[in-house]
Amino acid sequence: MIQATDKMETSALRRQVAAQRLQEEGLDALLAVASGFHSFLEPNLAFVLSDFKAIGDAAVIVRRDGSSTLIVTPGWDIERAAGGSTTDQTLAGDDLIDCIADCLSRDGINPSSMATDGIGLLGHAMSARLEDLLAGKAKPLDNLIRSLARCRSETEIARAEKATWIAERGYERLLEIARPGMREFELAADIYCHMKEIGGDDNFLLMSASQHNLGVRAAGERMLEKGDIILAEITPSFEGQFAQLCRTVVIGEKPDGYDETYAILQRAMQAGQAAAVPGVRMSEVAEIINGPFRDAGYGDYCRPPYMRVRGHGLGLTSNLPGDVAVTNDIELEEGMVFVMHPNQYLPETGYLMCGEPVVITPDGARALSSSRAEPDAVPI
Repeated sequence: MIQATDKMETSALRRQVAAQRLQEEGLDALLAVASGFHSFLEPNLAFVLSDFKAIGDAAVIVRRDGSSTLIVTPGWDIERAAGGSTTDQTLAGDDLIDCIADCLSRDGINPSSMATDGIGLLGHAMSARLEDLLAGKAKPLDNLIRSLARCRSETEIARAEKATWIAERGYERLLEIARPGMREFELAADIYCHMKEIGGDDNFLLMSASQHNLGVRAAGERMLEKGDIILAEITPSFEGQFAQLCRTVVIGEKPDGYDETYAILQRAMQAGQAAAVPGVRMSEVAEIINGPFRDAGYGDYCRPPYMRVRGHGLGLTSNLPGDVAVTNDIELEEGMVFVMHPNQYLPETGYLMCGEPVVITPDGARALSSSRAEPDAVPI
């Protein structure tokens, strides 16, 4: 696991490892690129190598001697980028490909002596222009940076904990203001703004309600009613680290058997956390999470369309270890951060959500949240 020290930031240490890889490959430079779209499901390679969250498309060039350059767009963002990046140099312009071409020409870097990572994460037009610039001569090292960032540093875990704290405040806000007669998008907008006010630098929020949910979706115009079950997937980020809470809350009195059914999800979550220790494969963890559902007679529901996965990785750093799924055989490592959520459709209650962001420790998956998902209800 890559850990930062007082003398070296996490991004600088990752650049150093990348430079070592270049020396092993006999290459002069690595070009890592990223789009301006910040997804909680994907890494942003420029952010990983610079610790700077660009507004637009960006790139980092790491040379075999360890020196580095961040290139950001648009050009007017140069002052913020220069002050926030950990790279040796910061450049800016209004066209990323033109800036990359200028930098390679200035430094005398031949595409045939380069490696690339992240081209597939760019938009089609941008990636096509970059491929033309490199003329097919650069060596793709796709997933190199994603792998380097698969384990979070202490600083990144602290940021993820702060993002989790923001998510918990967002959920508290939901419990405080959700009432019949309010439209879904009104509730979602209030939660979104509240989390921005307390430090969230980005937010992804799914929130919907029904008497019998088939799944969670983006908030719409539906008016909340007594007896609705609200589903909330709350995903803010803090300084580039995303965290996600999955919560379920009833408006008014809980339906019969609701607590008992929700307890199955809680048992699945607890079993998954206990099983997720370093060295265990993710597929094994997913099977263990499925166990309480099978024990309760819902084994046939442990597949799409009744559920998708039991959790997933979180950007912007790396989406590894990937999905919590029976098809994912990656071995867990100490310091990996992801969301674990035994979300499940059950015929008696509909779709229910229960999940926490976790970090892998020798004792299992430690939840970053201060409280666990409960079968909550809003009194009316």
